[in-house]
Amino acid sequence: MTTVSFDHHSPEYAHGWREINADLRGRCPVARTDAHGGFWVISKYDDVAAVARDDATFSSYQELPDGSRTGATIPVAPLRQVPIEMDPPEFFAYRKLLNPSFSPASVKAWEPFVRDVTTFCLDRVIAAGTTDLIRDIASPVPAILTLRVLGLPTEDWQVFSDTTHDLVHTVPGTPENDTALAGMFALIGQITQTIVERRAAPADDLISHLVRSEIDGRPLTDERLMEVITLVILGGVDTTGSLIGNALHWLQHHPEQRERLRVDPSLLPAATEEFLRFFSPVPGLARTATTDCVIGGQTIAAGDRLFLSWSSANHDEDAFDAPGEVRLDRTPNRHQSFGLGIHRCLGSNVARLEFRVVLEEVLRRLPDYVIDVEAATPYSSIGVVNGWVSLPATFTPAAPQGSDFSSERTSDHR
Repeated sequence: MTTVSFDHHSPEYAHGWREINADLRGRCPVARTDAHGGFWVISKYDDVAAVARDDATFSSYQELPDGSRTGATIPVAPLRQVPIEMDPPEFFAYRKLLNPSFSPASVKAWEPFVRDVTTFCLDRVIAAGTTDLIRDIASPVPAILTLRVLGLPTEDWQVFSDTTHDLVHTVPGTPENDTALAGMFALIGQITQTIVERRAAPADDLISHLVRSEIDGRPLTDERLMEVITLVILGGVDTTGSLIGNALHWLQHHPEQRERLRVDPSLLPAATEEFLRFFSPVPGLARTATTDCVIGGQTIAAGDRLFLSWSSANHDEDAFDAPGEVRLDRTPNRHQSFGLGIHRCLGSNVARLEFRVVLEEVLRRLPDYVIDVEAATPYSSIGVVNGWVSLPATFTPAAPQGSDFSSERTSDHR
């Protein structure tokens, strides 16, 4: 057994994750670390895929004799996320509840709204010639759509966005993370009130759908409702915004590729997949071995935790040609950024839509944006999400375009 110094929440990993992952793939593809109570790091594409698809041997959720539990993150998150932290057969019943809201047809119907919100966000800054690409554009678009889908007030996007960002980019167990967690529990109080309101008067939104739903003939408890809603919020608010930020930052340093995307938006679908592969918004998720087994020649004991490194698998030289290069038209592109198997990301179609629309509109309306690279601030910890706190930028001012969402917000605040 090879023991390594590995902590995906550390500053060292945030600053050098590609190099650290490459070292693991070459030196010890299945390695043991003592961080966070000890776990295995699975770094090769085929090994990660095999574990992700074997739900019988590798569990996404276990309740332990001492009253603690395991889940999809290391260390385990205080807030359980359902159904990603469930195993079959229970998993399927909850996934079935959510599938219709995130189907390709449902997501396609949201495109006019996403475009309108993107227009609104750009209109707020375009006359000034200065912006923060994260705070003003990349963050609000996914946050506003997530709140609209759930049926929560879209004007609250800022507090949901800030709280989620603080939760995912601070190290678990630190005072900063504890503060962010307290903020999330405050939001849970607000959501709980919305659940009460939807029980009394259902609307056309996801919370109402969940309130009306039953599993095995019984309605979902308030606790279970919150576990499902928490997953939708954490998955919807931060990950796509982080991908947008990484792509805009990369394009700043590759002007010829930026111009290529600007003049030919038809490249965006393939480019979306390549940016997903290259940056891996969620670096990895966890499983727990249910029985003794062998992976990559290493013996894994029942109860051992495993970190499936999507980010490492996405840069595996045995799976991708020149994985260290961004090829906007790379095909095929069987990246693992949305996970694999039954737990493959529920919101993958939403993420693709948001990313494509925002990139297209930023390149169209802010074609000469220049990021202040000295002031740009990446996440200090990327153990949960690989993103940016701030990307301040300047550009040539232009006139607002006008959006229905702007009118809607005006009427909401009369």
